[in-house]
Amino acid sequence: MPQSYTIYMERLLGLLQPRFVMQDPSLLASSEKDYAYCLRRFKGEGIRFLTVTLPELRKAVDLSFKTGKFECPKSFAVAKGKAFPSFLSSHFCEIYDDDGLLSPIPDIERIAHVRQVLEAFYKLQVPYSPATEAETLENFVMNENRVRMFLNDEAMWEKPHNALINGASLLCRRVFRGFDPRDIIPRNGPGKLATGEMGDDKWQTTTIVNQIHRKFPYWKFNYHSPGMLVDLKDEYARLPRVESQRSQVKLVPKDSRGPRIITMEPHGYMWIQQGLGSKMARHLERRSALTRGHINFTDQTVNQSIALNSSLSGEWATLDLKDASDLLSDQLVKLIFRLKPEICESLFAVRTAETVLPDGQVIRLKKFAGMGSAICFPVESFCFWAICVSALTLELGINLYEASRFVYVYGDDIICPTELAETVIVALESVGLKVNTSKSYYSGTFRESCGVDAYLGKDVTPIRFKKLFPADRSDGEAFAAWCAYGNALYRKGYHSLANTIFKDLGKVFGKVPYGRSTSSYPCRIVDDPAEAEALNKANKIRWRVGGRYQRMEFKVKRLAPLGKPTTLDGWARLTRNLVAGTGDEPSIVVLPHMVKIVRGWTAV
Repeated sequence: MPQSYTIYMERLLGLLQPRFVMQDPSLLASSEKDYAYCLRRFKGEGIRFLTVTLPELRKAVDLSFKTGKFECPKSFAVAKGKAFPSFLSSHFCEIYDDDGLLSPIPDIERIAHVRQVLEAFYKLQVPYSPATEAETLENFVMNENRVRMFLNDEAMWEKPHNALINGASLLCRRVFRGFDPRDIIPRNGPGKLATGEMGDDKWQTTTIVNQIHRKFPYWKFNYHSPGMLVDLKDEYARLPRVESQRSQVKLVPKDSRGPRIITMEPHGYMWIQQGLGSKMARHLERRSALTRGHINFTDQTVNQSIALNSSLSGEWATLDLKDASDLLSDQLVKLIFRLKPEICESLFAVRTAETVLPDGQVIRLKKFAGMGSAICFPVESFCFWAICVSALTLELGINLYEASRFVYVYGDDIICPTELAETVIVALESVGLKVNTSKSYYSGTFRESCGVDAYLGKDVTPIRFKKLFPADRSDGEAFAAWCAYGNALYRKGYHSLANTIFKDLGKVFGKVPYGRSTSSYPCRIVDDPAEAEALNKANKIRWRVGGRYQRMEFKVKRLAPLGKPTTLDGWARLTRNLVAGTGDEPSIVVLPHMVKIVRGWTAV
């Protein structure tokens, strides 16, 4: 049994014993039997029992919300005379009858508890095997082949299909009326680039790509003033030119299920993509009357609120697309944007047409763009929305403007009227997309969208551990994450587990301070600031009365971005200051997604 993973079995014990279980002797006895069962399984299966086996049971539970009947996975033995497992049977019996039929009025607290136990470790970032990496890459290539085969299908061009795409095109013309794709502020992205530039090097133009230059002239979009161009004209004239460049496929860690695939874009492409993509997102989310409030990029609460309410009313369906960006074809994007040729040409000017796999194999892309391209998310969100709205127009015989009120999109999370869900699914799959039926809900009283799981109007979203528990005091991200897990679990009634988490964090980082939800440091959250101050003093955390406002301050651990001194100077430095809004100071470049722990005085 790997010693590094035994701590998660201790977490499982706490998950099995929330407050309502601890208050009932019979439930407490059952939880101890359940834990003994898990220990036996863990000794045989290792961490996969937590990350794979338990989530399989959760999937069966969620499926029963659609079918009305629980089907027990083969990996769990059923209780005698029951259709549900012996494991957690003291809770399953309050959700299902003996035949596995969903109770007309199930105990929602038990549903939330069962899902919490089964789902907690699903996204834990444990190492995965090389075979899993190979499978992920194989799926990427298979999706590319699926898109290619679909585009070769003559049924793509039949009249009903044309009507669907024509409606989406008309929506595009209306939504993007007055949109100027070249009125943008280019910028760098935070991630790595296919061309290898990092840090300060991203602010230097090293190559002119003709594909981009024809639509976004380098002298205009890479040199922000006539003075800069005059000063650097000789350097500009010497820049090498290429017709196009390739993106690169990269595997990045995700969770226990395997890696995530992103495409690293070349420098010149990303520079324009960031400006164009951010402008499209702002236009769709804030400026277009048709899409405002219906296509979102920063506010998930719209979809979350609808999902929560609809789990009770049944009014709306929540749909999820599988491999959404990988299956959105370049041809579909061209057809939808064909009535806005200026935008279409701009999008394809900064689209990489080829990508390189980790083994060096070059693939000609038929998808529009991979995750990693800054234009992927806004373009796919609009296309999904437009196809859905067009499908409702054809089904209901109403105009596009009326139908636009019935669709909400956040990335690949789609919401539409329940009675029209099958119409929308058929439309999406008719253009080569694939609806993830296991995560789509348009029957029963369960809905899921944008990270909220809802049953009969109640939030039953589990807390999912992602970060591994910190092994040393330098891991600031894990420290903050596990503080957040502890606070969230305490709010849900898992008091014993929350206390254990903060106790274990204290062994690594020292005493965890108390604070409020708005405190600027990782802490145990309480509602009353005076209570937080009293608890910190009682725990002998160093304090003083001082600072600008002469208030009580505590010396605590905070997170700070990790940076390094910048050597950037001259025009490149000015470009960074103007585009990134950093001003002339500080002379530090912040490293993306990297933090360090610092100690300092701060108020609650």
